[in-house]
Amino acid sequence: MTAGKKIVRIFDSLLDAGAALSGALLVAVMLLTSIKVFFRYGLREGLMGVDQISGTLLVYIAFLGAAWVLRREEHVTIDLLVTRLGPTTRRWMTCVNSVIGALICLVVAYYGSIESVTSWQRGILIPAEIEIPRVINLGVIPLGALLLSLQFMRRARRAFDNGASAAGQHD
Repeated sequence: MTAGKKIVRIFDSLLDAGAALSGALLVAVMLLTSIKVFFRYGLREGLMGVDQISGTLLVYIAFLGAAWVLRREEHVTIDLLVTRLGPTTRRWMTCVNSVIGALICLVVAYYGSIESVTSWQRGILIPAEIEIPRVINLGVIPLGALLLSLQFMRRARRAFDNGASAAGQHD
């Protein structure tokens, strides 16, 4: 097995792990919410911090699962426009869209990293029911954005390669 294939396999495993963790966190959010409702209406007691923890987990779900969803081509698309395009135009739009998406995600990863490190170094806490370090909320953003950027680049390469091989077949 070549080094490139090993890297792809590791990357895919990382995306799969992020998706599995996202699924587990979604179950945790549902359980936390159900427990909060039971405490509120069954026991007439509130639970502090459930909404805050759930909000943090939702950020993790989104950023850990986004690249996996993109790999499966299950992100939202504007089908009304895309279905009317020819295959060559569709491939080029996918390629351009993916490059733009990758660049945007790299910017988010870069600035997210800076903000995460700054928050960690300064010990910034979130002033809420439960004071947790802000880096806990921010730390997953650069990681998820980087994974998403890499998957966008991979998608662009695949669209470009498919277009190049299709063009070569017609010559």
